[in-house]
This record gives sequence, C-alpha cells and structure tokens, in this order.
Amino acid sequence: MGIKSKFLAVMTALTLLSGVSVISAVPATAASVKVAAGAKCSVAKKQVKVAKSSLVCKKNAKGKLVWTKAAAVRATPKATTAAAAKTEQMTLVEEPQSVTTAAEVPQSPSGYPVVIDPNAGGSNEVVRRTPEESELPAPSNPVAPANLRVTQLGDDAVTVTHDLVEGVSQYQVYLRHGDSFTAKGTDTSNLNVEFTELTPDWDYVICAYYRVNDVDSNKACIDVHTTGQRPVEPVQANGPATISLTSTETTITANWTAVAGATGYSLCHVRDTSWQCGGFTMLSETSAIFQDGSIYPGWRYGIQVTAHFADGTRSLPSMNYVMSAGSQPPPPTKYDAPTNLRIVDLTPTAVTVAWDAPANSPVTVWSVVTRYLTSYSQTGVDPNARQFTSTAIWPGGGFEIIVSGYDMTNDKWTKEARIGFFAPRAK
Repeated sequence: MGIKSKFLAVMTALTLLSGVSVISAVPATAASVKVAAGAKCSVAKKQVKVAKSSLVCKKNAKGKLVWTKAAAVRATPKATTAAAAKTEQMTLVEEPQSVTTAAEVPQSPSGYPVVIDPNAGGSNEVVRRTPEESELPAPSNPVAPANLRVTQLGDDAVTVTHDLVEGVSQYQVYLRHGDSFTAKGTDTSNLNVEFTELTPDWDYVICAYYRVNDVDSNKACIDVHTTGQRPVEPVQANGPATISLTSTETTITANWTAVAGATGYSLCHVRDTSWQCGGFTMLSETSAIFQDGSIYPGWRYGIQVTAHFADGTRSLPSMNYVMSAGSQPPPPTKYDAPTNLRIVDLTPTAVTVAWDAPANSPVTVWSVVTRYLTSYSQTGVDPNARQFTSTAIWPGGGFEIIVSGYDMTNDKWTKEARIGFFAPRAK
C-alpha cells in the first residue's frame, strides 16, 4: 500500500472512530471535490466551509449536483501516524450563502430595497481631493469638450473657447491658480469666456466641462501663462519678538514687545483646533486680556499677535502658549442610547426611522441627525413620537441617521444610536 493509500486509510479509520466528517486529503480537481458522508450535495447553491476554504453545491456539465470548490483546497499530510492525522481533520461546517439575491434584500413598504451602508454615511473627516486629482480623466465619465484653446492673451486677461459636444448646450469653464477658482458658464450661443483681473507673468490652469444626468464630464484643461512682468511682492514685517502670557481659570493676559511703525494689533487664541479672533480688551498699546468667557480651566491655549500698519499691511503673526489654571471638569454622564433604531420606510428621497426609548431616560426632546460625509442636518422631534422622516437624502447616496435624546430638566443627553443605509435610485 502506498503512502497516499495508507494516509487515506488512517483518515477513514479516524472518521469512523470519531464520527467527524472529513474531506479527502487528495488534492481535488478544479471542477469538484469529494465530501464525506453527512454533507450531501442536494440543494443547489448550498455552501459549506472546510477549514478556510468554501464549497458550493452546483450542477456539473451532466446536470448532476456536485460539491465545487469556491477556492482551491489543499490538505497536505505532515505524517502518517494516527496522532498526526488527527491534526489534519477538517470539520465540515455549514455557512450562509455568500451572495444575497434580489429576493432576499428587505423591501420597504414603498417598494424599494433597504440596503445597510457598512460605512454609515462615509467618513466624517474632511477628505478633499486636490484640484489636480479632480482634473484627471475617468474612463466612465462623458467625453470632455474638445479643442479648448486660447484666443486672446494679455498681461491681466485671457479669453478661451472650445468646440461643442453633440447634445450638450451648457458648459462650465473655470480658471484656477492653486486651489483658488473663478468659474463662468458658456452655451451654444457663445462659447467664448474672458477672465480678467489676472496677475502679469503668472501661471494659471483653465478647464472646461459639462454635466449629464448629474454626472460631470471629463475635463479639458490647458496651462496659461500671462504676459508682462510680475509685480514685486512686499516683504512682510516680523511680528512681536516676544509674547509673555499669564492666566487664571477664565482669563489670559498677554504682553508683547512693540513692532516699529505699528498702528495697532490684533489677537487670536486657539484651543485644540478651535480659533477665536477678537473678544479681547486692550490694557495698553502692547497688552490685552481675554476675559469674555471664552477661556476655560485646564486647557492649553495659543495666543497669536499680529501688528497692523498705516498702509493696510500686516506683520507676520507671532505665537506663544500658556496653560489656563485649574483642571477640566469630568465629561458629563449620559443616559443609555435609544434602542432598536430601524428603518421603517425608504424611498430615493426620504427615509423614515423609528426607535425605542432607553429605560429610565426622561427625554424631553429627540435629536435626529442625517449625515452625509461632513454634511449634517439636525431636527428636533417630539419626545413621544420616536419616529421621524428625513428628506435630507438623495438617490444613490450613503447616509447615516444619528438619534439621541435630551433631558432639559437635568441638562443631560443620552448616548447616540446610529444606522447607515444607501438611498435607492428611482425605478
């Protein structure tokens, strides 16, 4: 008996002793595999999991139901002993269908599929593409306007035109320097666009595009360099050389060295990423205090001072930091979050959600927020309603609904309940 036959004999014996079904250790063909008794291939599309591989019950070329590998399964024995063979056993476990059919997708009362968005409305961080990235061609987008070209160029102005696209009557043309844009429209009656008040000897980008069924076309873009001589930019004066700061729990006082020729100063403070400019009281020509209620205990603040001059120019800003006295209060406690947040109806432009009130939470008003990326729409809802219809959605978008309750008597919130979904497209 060969090594392969001996190994199969050991595996078969172990199966009979343990009652555990195993897969043959012989590498299967690409078309099908043999499965031990107890796992009959009698239901089409039924799936089972063997170790890290999946099998599906499918018809072969002769119309017979057989186990077919969704991914190659290889089980190479390390030894022919009974103990080693036990480690090679692969338990047959049934697994749900990996592909959801249209019939299995829940339908709303309005007849549209309810599909949960695993990203729950997308990132709530600001993620911006650079202008250069947005101007790259996309194969799936409509063709760009052809033959975008300059017809007139000067020191401070440029005129461009482009050819028509069949079936398109309106276009957008923009001039860009860095991430600063000036946009104008064109149509079939006038394809010429003039941009004025430009800087001599300066680099710009001009692009033309249009929209079809709410989809932007690819962009036709050209580089433009104005004629003339670039103006000499003035050198900014330095700000105050030193800034000294003192603080209490609710105030910050700043003193700084004078800047020659300055006619005044402006101050801003920053806490974490929150900026406030203004709100200070001048104590002298070179000192000021923030005592307007914007300073809180136990925070690190940055104080920025900028000098102003008679000709309207400003110095470079100077910055120093101080920790306000005291300590931050502990974060407020919250009631439990609403339970069983669910979608009860959905159309391409509206979603109705319902939820249950958490136990022992005297909510006096509900807050329902509809979020798309960094865009938020908030509505207050009657405490006894526990249902709300949001129309701040549109077809094909992924959104998140955030529900929380507020107790006005005790100035206390519940935790948030969230659900994400895709708005269906119109039929």
